[in-house]
Amino acid sequence: MWRFYGGALAGLTLWLGCASSPSGIPPVSCEVPHLQTADLPDRGISAHRGGQLGCPVNTNGAFQRAICLGVHQIELDVRSTADAVLVVSHDDRVTDGQGRTLRISKSTLGEVQSLQLEPCAGEEAGQRIPTFEETLAMMPHNIWINVDIKQNDPLVGRLVAETVANAQRFNQVIFGARDHTGPAVRRVAVKADEESWVVNMSREIFRFQYVDTTIHSCDEFIQLSFLRGRPGVETIDQLKQAGIRVNYSWLRDEDERELRQDLSDLFVRGVDFVLVDHVGQAMKGACALGITPIVPHWNGTTPFTCSEPPRYAPE
Repeated sequence: MWRFYGGALAGLTLWLGCASSPSGIPPVSCEVPHLQTADLPDRGISAHRGGQLGCPVNTNGAFQRAICLGVHQIELDVRSTADAVLVVSHDDRVTDGQGRTLRISKSTLGEVQSLQLEPCAGEEAGQRIPTFEETLAMMPHNIWINVDIKQNDPLVGRLVAETVANAQRFNQVIFGARDHTGPAVRRVAVKADEESWVVNMSREIFRFQYVDTTIHSCDEFIQLSFLRGRPGVETIDQLKQAGIRVNYSWLRDEDERELRQDLSDLFVRGVDFVLVDHVGQAMKGACALGITPIVPHWNGTTPFTCSEPPRYAPE
């Protein structure tokens, strides 16, 4: 709602505390969240759906492998089953390794989790579609969790935010929200006496509209798409002046040298986190640029152990 009004009423001061100018130029500053980020990275590599690491994407196996490589952010997709349980999946229609197909929105959790996905490379047991709660529980406390809420439904937005609140993860979760889910997330945050990170996923036809709308909405993140080309330095500066962090989605290069060049270019432009498919190559490229991998840390019981700590070092 506010995102729509922000785009339509450029130049006005919005309830979230945006500053505006008499000339109608988009505001350059918003209220800064007071969430603690001392343990979170300032920039780095985001594993797009967990990355292509020999596991089905958006599974806990994929996320575990990416975490053990030292990624700085995990990107994942969330949607609801017919019985209102959140699961991790990009698509509503899913086919398993045995050729069975179902729609998540029309199926119960039991039906969804009966699907047998392919095993991770080198393993025998197949993966399954995890619940969002299960995936959230395995995440380290010192990386960003970028949650794309696939259904633009306030009920789903509320369920996602309530799950994050119950897990006490508001400080590290970025809610990928659209017109109806964003306000739902904010309402849960207020009720829980929490602040929230929202990335505007309501992309406009033109990038300048998307940027302006994000600024007027006072969202904390934006996720610029490769479909619109590389963002200009001026665009990044405009966003940074408004206190907005920048994700770039996404790099699909597999060649390590090309990835390193692309990453260098994006980080120089001011991008904070780059979503990638080929996480291993990207982490090597990032380390060559002086970006240190994250050694995962959990507050409490460790859900899994890595065979070895992230080993990449700047060259």
